[in-house]
Amino acid sequence: MSTQGSIKRDESGKWFYVVDVVGLDGKRRQSKRRGFATKKAAQVALTELQADKQRGVFVAAERTTLGQFLIEDWLPARRASLRPSTVVSYEQLIRNYVLPRIGGVRLQAVDGPTLNRLYADLLESGRIDTRKMAHGAGLAPKTVRNLHGVLTKAFRDAIRWDRVQRNPCDAADPPKGASPEMKAWTSEEMRTFVRSVQSHRWVAIWTLLATTGMRRGEILGLRWSDIDLEAASMTIRSTRIRYGKTTAESTPKTARGNRTIAMGPATVAVLRTWRKQQTADRLFMGGGWQNVGDHVATLPDGAPPNPEAFSNLFAGLVKRAGLPPIRLHDFRHSYATSALASGVAVKVVSQRIGHADVGVTLKVYAHVMPGDDLEAARRADAVL
Repeated sequence: MSTQGSIKRDESGKWFYVVDVVGLDGKRRQSKRRGFATKKAAQVALTELQADKQRGVFVAAERTTLGQFLIEDWLPARRASLRPSTVVSYEQLIRNYVLPRIGGVRLQAVDGPTLNRLYADLLESGRIDTRKMAHGAGLAPKTVRNLHGVLTKAFRDAIRWDRVQRNPCDAADPPKGASPEMKAWTSEEMRTFVRSVQSHRWVAIWTLLATTGMRRGEILGLRWSDIDLEAASMTIRSTRIRYGKTTAESTPKTARGNRTIAMGPATVAVLRTWRKQQTADRLFMGGGWQNVGDHVATLPDGAPPNPEAFSNLFAGLVKRAGLPPIRLHDFRHSYATSALASGVAVKVVSQRIGHADVGVTLKVYAHVMPGDDLEAARRADAVL
């Protein structure tokens, strides 16, 4: 890439430089920078730009906006390496919160203060009323931090692609704050729920969730070929996820999400009963049977349940049981909490629920293991 430039004066008396840029593609572009009080100041800026070029750090000024880069360049390039649900999440954050506010800002003009103003605006009035398509209350700090994370990744790629020289996110200050406290049932509340669904069609599914801590997508993606009832074990290989208005098969959330875990006798027993019921359903439906994927969780006609409908069903069962309301994902937290409180080793719990590493489990569930600290204190006393 080569650069040539000249210094000129405009009608207001201010100085500016004009740079001709010939890119690696052989195309010539022209860029201007105005507003210098003196010719010398304009010359100094032009010289610095040319010096950057000689050091290999010059990035040609372009008219691409932040919005164009994110939607037209970055997301399409990342689509193949991200889970479909992640792509949808990124696109929603960008379209809802970036494009309406700073989407028209030139990519290379985005800086730390620009992002800080964006974050402050979102915290004050960023929430969108989808029914009225109007802005209302402020976004949660966690949502703004998630957006900051997306922009950080996007600008890292922009640097790698020689579109910008530095990452403006490094100079921004996303909001701090602890993540919302997770809700979890006690062991007794877990037992109450399982007892309350004994007559439900999916008692085997609820039991499996209660004794393994599987994610929603993992239980919905589970196939009978993944289960060995004789060995009382199963392997998590795929998930069924919802993104946007689409439901599709995907892979576990983390590399350790692909895992084999044991099942207890009671869980195996209800699964055997459920398989017999599913076989009866298939015979009754005949050619109308929908379970082409051999899924464990199915509706009466064999079709896999919609993930959102599955969560809503759980919420209804919780209400009917008279238990404190929790999300389906909190059912997973409840399993892990109960297992740790009962003395199951944290490494074992981490492996069963498919965390990326034990450190993640310790970080999330340290507060439910107070006995470890007390035991450490007692042992220290014993040494003395």
